[in-house]
Amino acid sequence: MSVLVVGLSHKSAPVAILEQAAVSGDTLAKLLRDVALTDPVAETFVVSTCNRIEVYADVDRFHAGVTAICELLARHCGVQARDLTAHLYVHYEDRAVAHLLTVACGLDSVVVGEGQILGQVRSALKLAEQHGTGDHHRHHDDDGGMSDHCNSQISHACDNRKGA
Repeated sequence: MSVLVVGLSHKSAPVAILEQAAVSGDTLAKLLRDVALTDPVAETFVVSTCNRIEVYADVDRFHAGVTAICELLARHCGVQARDLTAHLYVHYEDRAVAHLLTVACGLDSVVVGEGQILGQVRSALKLAEQHGTGDHHRHHDDDGGMSDHCNSQISHACDNRKGA
């Protein structure tokens, strides 16, 4: 399994697209469920703020994962796939993890270094756990799941940031 992120942010999309693509509440829960139910995905969480929507997933097949997530994002956001895909970015394996850490530490924010995004990422991980989409892999091997690794990496990065 490998970590994949498919998303759009203030750096890749105009405000009008970001506003259309924002998901919350029931729509976010449905997106989480539907992504988790796709064949290539073992677990997933979604970071959705006013400046980004990113779907993180532990996948066993890159292309199938990207295709499924792009289609589901378009469906749940109510944005035509052709309009959405022009603004999406994809990161895989180490680059996906590095991107998550960059986001969580506020280095990819509109205001660099802002701290609100860290709470939003942690909330996204907790929401995934509450909906059962963040810990599927954990029950199948001794290595822990994506959410265990992400929580650990985020906590470590943020502890180091507080000391800076």
